[in-house]
Amino acid sequence: MQFFKRVSVLLSLFSTFVYAQESYDNCASALTLCPNDTVVVTNYATSSTKCINCEDDFSKVLCFVAKNTIWLKFTTNDKGGDVYFFADNISYKSNSNQASVVNVSMLEAGFPCDPTTYKLIGNCVANASTSLSITAPNLLPNSTYYVVISGGVTNINTLPAEAQMRVHLSGVGIARPIPSISVFSSKQALCKNEKIRIGSQLTDCKDSTIYSWYINDTLVAKTDSAFIETTRLKQGDVVRVSNTCFSSCKVTINASTLPFSVLTFHIDAGKDTMVHEGQGVQLQGQTNGDTYFWKPDFIGSTNLKPIVYPNNSTTYSIVSTFKGCTLSDEVHVKVLKRKFDAVTSFTPNGDDINDTWLVPYLEDYPNCEVKIFSRWGQPVFETTGYTYKKSWDGRYNGNIVDEGVYFYVIHLRDTTNSEPIQGTITIIR
Repeated sequence: MQFFKRVSVLLSLFSTFVYAQESYDNCASALTLCPNDTVVVTNYATSSTKCINCEDDFSKVLCFVAKNTIWLKFTTNDKGGDVYFFADNISYKSNSNQASVVNVSMLEAGFPCDPTTYKLIGNCVANASTSLSITAPNLLPNSTYYVVISGGVTNINTLPAEAQMRVHLSGVGIARPIPSISVFSSKQALCKNEKIRIGSQLTDCKDSTIYSWYINDTLVAKTDSAFIETTRLKQGDVVRVSNTCFSSCKVTINASTLPFSVLTFHIDAGKDTMVHEGQGVQLQGQTNGDTYFWKPDFIGSTNLKPIVYPNNSTTYSIVSTFKGCTLSDEVHVKVLKRKFDAVTSFTPNGDDINDTWLVPYLEDYPNCEVKIFSRWGQPVFETTGYTYKKSWDGRYNGNIVDEGVYFYVIHLRDTTNSEPIQGTITIIR
């Protein structure tokens, strides 16, 4: 028997929380109705605030007393005019001694939610059971009006009705043009990596926002202007633009281009490589283009795989043309300097002659680590990357160090030169 009591309590709790109170239970949170939209609303578990001059005090304007109200609202268009409210498919909760009728009216409020400024608009409907309608003629333009729905009672002993219904708003007073957006480009056929400008145009789109641009449904940009420029298109790509219209009851509109035809062809300058100073390396260019040439152009343009002898690390580009389209690809040749003939002594006395410790070619290794120590092993200088501007000037923490012998360790941090370079420096004053 105890088990059934527990089940009964649980079922009672479940019944209590199945129907949550609607957010539009009060005037300040009234649900916005959009032109020609059909929405489902309920007044399940709602309440009414009907003390004198409270928001549900309709005693001066309505044909019913508020019981459990919900609030809806709408805003007329720039011209105003007649508005029609319609509700149907009304279904009721069938608890014992609960009514099955609803009351509905439309209000104008001189000040939002202030009952002293309420004015009845159109007809007031009391005790409707299956469907109802309200006609509100000659509404003012750009004005907000309210629709109040309340559960009715059939006698003093019944509970107010709790119902679900479909509601619909129409009429010239809220009608607005159907907005549209178009998208266009200067061409549909282009070369790979070619910059193309794509534009759009809005029609009947009041209060438009930013433009959202998509390539194959992937968002790529948001712009204030009505165009975008891109070099990212590939064969078959589709560009779509989206915007929203109207600050109230927003409408999202979209337009898409036809698939783009993007011409590409094979071109490859080869893999980045390394060469020791004074040695040559053969570039491994490939292309099926009609014509091609290498840059810098002094290496010649008649050979796909020329041999080059760079004195310093160099980036080479192969440029090819096919059916009027031009593409390029790059290869970087890193030149490894063989000798780091570090200066063994210098005189940091401010005469601009031999004032810093120089290590020729070390700037070719931007990730190198340089450390200098005193004869007692105390670090006096450390840097990553060593150039003329970053060379050691014989100071430690801004102070001139004593003359004498110092020790250096250089790690090139290079896969072909893993051993550290070590030696001594003598400061002479």
